[in-house]
Amino acid sequence: MKNFLIVSILAIILITGCKNKKDEKQDPPISAISIIKGQLNKLDSSMYAFIKLERNGNRTDTTYLKREEVRNLAEPFLALPDITDKKTYKKYTEERLIDAEQGTLSITSTLKDNEDAEIQKQMLIVGLVDGPSGNVKSIFIETAKKSGDVTIEQKLFWEIDKYFTVLIEKDTQPQKNNFMKVVWQ
Repeated sequence: MKNFLIVSILAIILITGCKNKKDEKQDPPISAISIIKGQLNKLDSSMYAFIKLERNGNRTDTTYLKREEVRNLAEPFLALPDITDKKTYKKYTEERLIDAEQGTLSITSTLKDNEDAEIQKQMLIVGLVDGPSGNVKSIFIETAKKSGDVTIEQKLFWEIDKYFTVLIEKDTQPQKNNFMKVVWQ
């Protein structure tokens, strides 16, 4: 009888322990696209001066931009799918890493090996100094898209409230990559 009681108690503990693990909720993913749209809305009503730095091969060019042109140049960000959608997010693994020295949280979503999607990797850097919830400081997105026999890779970086960059590389012409940086002040 005593053994039966002990086995029963252990079984109950095991079942409730497994049930609690299933019920634990993971933090919802942060939408990089919605943050970028918020940044663009903020820029639409700002009084900033906008500068575009562009490098194409060996040629570098710097130009001033009108406010209306900034949204068009940010199109590579806006054209991306939002990986926080429930169906899409299942294709990614997420890793969270706290850097106590820098006071940041790095949230990296990486495409699983057997999955196919345009966004290969997305990284959000969240500053934890501002409080327990933190603020996103920067966004990095790496994409790969097949166009015929050519793979076009993009490396997109957005430093919140400062600038964004777009680097486009084609696997057939690695020496001719296009780089653009839009800065506001």
